[in-house]
Amino acid sequence: MPFVSQLVMLLVILLICLIFFSLIGYGLAMLLFDLSFEELQLASNYKAIQGLKIVQVFSSLGTYLLPVIILINILKEKPIQYLKLTTSVNPWALIVAALMVITFFPLNGVIADWNMALPLPDALVQYEAKIEETIKRFLQMSTIGDLIVNLIVIALVAAIAEEVLFRGLIQRMILEKTQNHHVAIWVAAIVFSGIHFQFSGFFPRLFLGVLFGYIFYWGKSLWYPIVAHLLHNGITVVLVYIYGVEALEGMADDAESGSHIAMTVGATLIFAALVVHFFRDYRKEDDPLEVSPHSDGSSMD
Repeated sequence: MPFVSQLVMLLVILLICLIFFSLIGYGLAMLLFDLSFEELQLASNYKAIQGLKIVQVFSSLGTYLLPVIILINILKEKPIQYLKLTTSVNPWALIVAALMVITFFPLNGVIADWNMALPLPDALVQYEAKIEETIKRFLQMSTIGDLIVNLIVIALVAAIAEEVLFRGLIQRMILEKTQNHHVAIWVAAIVFSGIHFQFSGFFPRLFLGVLFGYIFYWGKSLWYPIVAHLLHNGITVVLVYIYGVEALEGMADDAESGSHIAMTVGATLIFAALVVHFFRDYRKEDDPLEVSPHSDGSSMD
């Protein structure tokens, strides 16, 4: 199937699934928590926030995961094999990928601070402030139960669903079209970051997507970026649970202190060494991930 046809079909399936599963999520949340649609949208109380988490799960699974499975079946492929979920995983490579994510935190924090300092139009500033407030409420956790729920919603579900769509499908589609893995990785990462509709976090999310993309391309297994993504989000959730959002923001304010700069430089050097180590020792040679059975002459149009 030609690349453009695949892309259009994916967008149509995504849109239908987004509407359908969002309606299911909102309906279930309104029913379980006895809330109106307006109360859910305002997210002004604990019940509304828990309701939004139900919406988030249905939206993630319905918008990111299911459309991929549907499209792959339309292409007459087996989803598990197509998504590189059956490729063997090297436990040591998985540990290195995890350490890469951890050591990337300080550098990505610097990128995030720079991103947030960029000037924005007033209308966009107000929109970003509203999104930021909702995220803070979403991350409020007073019990272990809240922590577990957030780990499932923000770490587990998001990691699996988003990596399946952005690395497993979109990156592969672009790779088959362009035959250039750098283009595929960066374009998929741009789409990954942009679809969150939050400019204040666009660049740190972009570089995180690039990291996941190279880990996937080199390791030839989608489990590497899934675990890396899960770990990144999980660490963030746990830190917020322990210290609170305000305390973490206070830590960010100390970014220009000597100790923080030294830590960032040290962590970045370790991160760079881990990237080189993963590339040299765990990179698998190009395989059918490069060219799909559907990448005949027609798909290159």
